Amino acid sequence: MTPLFAQIVSTKKPDGKTYKYLHIVESYREGGTVKKRRVASLGNISQYSEREIEQIIRTLESLLQHRTTGSIDDLETHRVLQFGVPYVVQFLWNQLGLSEAIRHALKDREVTFDVARYVQALVIHRSSKLRLFQTLDDLYLPDAGSEPWQLRHFYRALDYLMDIKPQLERALYSRLTDLLNFKLSLVLYDLTSTHLYGHECPLGEHGYSRTHRPDLEQVELGLLVTPEGIPITHEVFAGNVSDKETVPEILTRLKEQFSVEQCVFVGDRGMVTEKNMALMAEAGFPYIVGFHKRGRIVSDRLLEEFADLTNYVQLKDNLYYLEVPRNRVEDDEKSDGVRYILCYNPEKAAHDAAFRESAMAETEAGLLALAERLMQTRRGRKPTNKGVMLKVADLLTKKGVEAFFHVDYQDGVLTYARDEEALAKEALRDGKFLIRTNTTFPAGDVVLSYKTLMGIERAFRQIKNFLDVGPVYHWNEKRVRGHIFVCVLAYLFEQEMQVLYRRQWQREAEAVRAIEDEKERDREQAELDQRWYSGEAIVRELRRWQAVHATFLGKEFLSVTKASERVRSIVASLGIPMPSKTIWVSESGRVQKMD
Repeated sequence: MTPLFAQIVSTKKPDGKTYKYLHIVESYREGGTVKKRRVASLGNISQYSEREIEQIIRTLESLLQHRTTGSIDDLETHRVLQFGVPYVVQFLWNQLGLSEAIRHALKDREVTFDVARYVQALVIHRSSKLRLFQTLDDLYLPDAGSEPWQLRHFYRALDYLMDIKPQLERALYSRLTDLLNFKLSLVLYDLTSTHLYGHECPLGEHGYSRTHRPDLEQVELGLLVTPEGIPITHEVFAGNVSDKETVPEILTRLKEQFSVEQCVFVGDRGMVTEKNMALMAEAGFPYIVGFHKRGRIVSDRLLEEFADLTNYVQLKDNLYYLEVPRNRVEDDEKSDGVRYILCYNPEKAAHDAAFRESAMAETEAGLLALAERLMQTRRGRKPTNKGVMLKVADLLTKKGVEAFFHVDYQDGVLTYARDEEALAKEALRDGKFLIRTNTTFPAGDVVLSYKTLMGIERAFRQIKNFLDVGPVYHWNEKRVRGHIFVCVLAYLFEQEMQVLYRRQWQREAEAVRAIEDEKERDREQAELDQRWYSGEAIVRELRRWQAVHATFLGKEFLSVTKASERVRSIVASLGIPMPSKTIWVSESGRVQKMD
């Protein structure tokens, strides 16, 4: 048996810096010469102190049963595990006390398995129950216990989860308010849909499909979040419910389930009805609601009267606003205290104009091709005026530009021209939206609050696509609700990561702004800007962080791969300690941190 031992190798890179690497080296004899060859590399250890390096080497020796001998055949790798997301989510999960909250809520129930264990795995993996069950061995799950997983328990866990949803949401809300130090004074609400397969779910109905699958039944998801995007509560509605019908239930839940007495309700134009306005007033909730450029309330007269952008106040680089007199707004809501704020986003305006011009050009190309075909001599029946104009209507409506063309067909000749007056009026709508509120907030704060609502739309995209809410394959109503609850929980952890990371980023930004030297300040700010991550980007970086399951001289262990600088920065910003480089696996199959 040839001896194996640890060796530190120093390498000087082109940048002038010297890096230290830790290798496992095998000693062997070739002829009369003793030589060494590398068996495995344990990565860059330059960031560790001498004491930490000594501890790593002692750990290796313990794996060798306090011997420094072994064979290359003694080192066997088994599989690579997803480490980054499970490690971070489990830390935050334990910080929120979620397992204890689930077990406490179920304490009076005769439950034969650990529901919290299964829910945690579902939240971490963010996939279907069957796919998760098939790939459990590829996840780092130190809190999973030694009991064998059962597929049926993943489905039953959804049922139990829905039984305790109110208690669990209240417990999460209470713990999050402590950890993130927020008081609920502003809530944002929006609605989306996700489609179902099958026809067995009682909630499944055909309705307005935001997933562009009108052929499938769907359910509606209402989400209520804090200004930082942390989900407070959600509700699943029948697929044919309208936005405005969902508001009363959400308002009732705010007051009764979360004991919220004073807060501002921020919603979109679909929530705006006189009944809902009255309900908000009765509940004591002021409101901020928005009307986008296509709404009747955003009239041509209003846009023409306030077209001069020099009168607008710049809030951010991409956002301007102007509070307009309410007698200039064609709105039936004229109660005391109602205010209107017209907003302009130049980036969105440029996008709207480019999109419209592209649609106009494509339509003109289609009209030209049609005109040329009509000019060609042909046998048989000549095209009728009605038939030609139907083809023209199809071309125009397909691109949504029917209001911007003059088209005529006479004596076999098709002529067309842009309606420049209509186009000029439409250009006034580019990047515009109107906000109505009965709050006394400064106009800039109102606009920022409503702009935050648009972040919920990004949340929905992540919940439906990134977190695999849709499509939903469950047919049982309770399990459809449970599946969506798991996805909202997964999104909650993603948002918590983003909030914690962004707060630390802001603290670093304040320190950078205090630097007196302009060049150094600009350099530090540029470096900081490169580390401005969304929750989705944080999860994407963490997914690259893995662990290797291996055996050496009869000892099972996990070797955590070297975290990138981005991952180290993210983990530090979240206030989470870096894990040990080596994690051992006990005889029971549980993974445990090595001392």
